[in-house]
Amino acid sequence: MASGWEAPEQQPPAEFREDSVESMRKIFINYAARSREDGGRGGREEQEPDGSAAKAASQGSLEAAVCAANAAEARAVEGPSPGPGPGPPKRAPPLREHRRDAQRLVSQYIVPCMNAYGLCIVDHFLGHRMAEKVFQEVLALHLSGKFQDGALASQRAGSSQGIRGDKIAWVEGSEPGCENIGYLLKRMDKLIMYADGKLGHYKIRGRHKAMIACYPGNGTGYVRHVDNPNGDGRCITCIYYLNKNWDSKLHGGILRIFPEGKSYVADVEPIFDRLLFFWSDRRNPHEVQPSYATRYAMTVWYFDAEERAEAKKKFRNLVDAGKTEAVLNED
Repeated sequence: MASGWEAPEQQPPAEFREDSVESMRKIFINYAARSREDGGRGGREEQEPDGSAAKAASQGSLEAAVCAANAAEARAVEGPSPGPGPGPPKRAPPLREHRRDAQRLVSQYIVPCMNAYGLCIVDHFLGHRMAEKVFQEVLALHLSGKFQDGALASQRAGSSQGIRGDKIAWVEGSEPGCENIGYLLKRMDKLIMYADGKLGHYKIRGRHKAMIACYPGNGTGYVRHVDNPNGDGRCITCIYYLNKNWDSKLHGGILRIFPEGKSYVADVEPIFDRLLFFWSDRRNPHEVQPSYATRYAMTVWYFDAEERAEAKKKFRNLVDAGKTEAVLNED
């Protein structure tokens, strides 16, 4: 039986918030045991964490989740919140403190989670007000008709609807009307910059532009797949969700991750202002289960410098040899 989710040895300080840790604890499901009980249906029903995971959480082995960076930077952007009693509201911390808190979030939560489990959740990443601004920009892009059918590598848009049912648009974050999307991307980049050198052997030196995806709510999803099965350079997949009042029992749309060699899966609900990291390679096959409400997500892939350079070299060699159908694009 799977041992469930146990906390990394490195502990965040006591002042961290607990929501992301609780989310991490809840997403792991004993897939093998549940599959047997369900007669091979795949264990899609929810299951309580097994004893060891619950024990780890009850003992406070990881008492926090989102570092003060999230709360501090949200306060800086949204302004101070009024206190329950008289007296002036608290001042937002200085920028240096924001940076220090973000570094601690990375070193004491994100890095340990990634190295231990291959994935990590950060809830309430931007704060509601900034997340709402990002959502409005994404909604405007969608309503403008700029989304196209998602396609697989080496295939034209519209030829893979049986595999993936999303509509997508690519953004840099610098386009007119995408200022808040750009702010989100900078926040994500900052976390990755602080994590560089601490995530295995990777040397992260760049990323692709962001892919905004919308599942229209007609029961479509994305079948089980791997983002980078063939060494194209992508090492970390980073997804930001923008779905308010999402109820997975009604709306579906769970991202199910199948960690390689494990007897459990991770079911990640696409809830508003949630940030998810996971390895992009064959360690993390995953699927988007059918969505029955409009579902928005923004995905960024970060590149390992050496693997990306090698992939580009192979691509150039194929092109020079006349094999122009080989592509290096994301699926």
